[in-house]
Amino acid sequence: MLPVTFTSIHQMKSIDNCRNRPALFRNEKIYPSRVSLILLFCALLLLAGCTLRPIEADGDSSAATEEQKAYPPGIEPLADGAADGAADVEGQETDAATPAEGDAPESATVTVQRRNVNIRSGPGLDFQVVAGAVEGDSFITTGKTENGWWRICCIVGPGDAPGELTQTAWISQWVVTPTETAVGLPALVPLFPEDLTASWNVEYECGSRRCAVTECAAVARTEIHNIRDLRWLEINRTVTWEDACGADSTWPHQLDRIEGTERYPNNTGLFLFNYWVGALPGDTNVRFRLDSGEEIDAWCSDVQKAEVVEESGWTTIYKGLTCHDIRTGMLVSMQYTKYWLFTGEFEGDRYERAYFRDYEIYRVKLDSTNAVLAIINAGHAE
Repeated sequence: MLPVTFTSIHQMKSIDNCRNRPALFRNEKIYPSRVSLILLFCALLLLAGCTLRPIEADGDSSAATEEQKAYPPGIEPLADGAADGAADVEGQETDAATPAEGDAPESATVTVQRRNVNIRSGPGLDFQVVAGAVEGDSFITTGKTENGWWRICCIVGPGDAPGELTQTAWISQWVVTPTETAVGLPALVPLFPEDLTASWNVEYECGSRRCAVTECAAVARTEIHNIRDLRWLEINRTVTWEDACGADSTWPHQLDRIEGTERYPNNTGLFLFNYWVGALPGDTNVRFRLDSGEEIDAWCSDVQKAEVVEESGWTTIYKGLTCHDIRTGMLVSMQYTKYWLFTGEFEGDRYERAYFRDYEIYRVKLDSTNAVLAIINAGHAE
């Protein structure tokens, strides 16, 4: 989600000559108070001559839904099988070996060879002990760092149900024996450098005649906040709107430099907050093109939807797609539509999740980064 919510006036509209007259206002956070009061006063003056009726009372049949079907900026879907043969990227997990036909593939695992060993939160003795293991315990592994630490799956993670194991962890090469398949895995390297930089261009469009602005643009950038932690990269994501058409803001993040995930995952249910989702978020299903001409293997989600119940009978709906670099899981492109449904009574009429054609569209596109992405044609970039 963009770290700023634009103001729009979400109004019920009536039919015929009153079709475009505002009859009910819901003012968002940053709309200028003077303009808001003037418009509210005008709306009250117009109320008497209009009969309130929804233009459309189906929350999924808005003018905005057509926009939701389009891919985010810079994204081109792949034909079936088009991702086959894509070049391997340093640090990206791939199948280490192809077994002969008829042979059962050997698992990439490591087996503990000491009586009692520590499992740590990161690849080194400076990281916290999070679990223990005994001789004979085996773990699936996805690779080893250059300094000799295997990433293993899985141990009990925060919030895991009884018997559920979801948390990846690390174990030293000196206390385990790897299978041949594990030995053949590519070396794990940090997905993000200590001086991570990334910049996204943001476009905003308002689908109402009564928006404070109908179009606007912003730039979101990362700023390093703290690099003292060996594992977690602390950054701020700042958003700056042009011509002060929105409220500038800053959002803190802590990124696992090797896993590509956030230390405190998004728990709002709003998919638009997911800028970093971890390496290999899904199978490659699209190509993303930077303005420089570089093409990147990426994965786009299915259409996602989230709802936030607000005051005065309004529900905010978010619908859209997020697309992420295959190697790092960093957001490369996003597009979503935000609109409003009304449930309640007004002037004697009852409304149930009624939609009145007011919406906002946000488009976010990666502009540049010093992180190594899953680039497939670096040599052909313009």
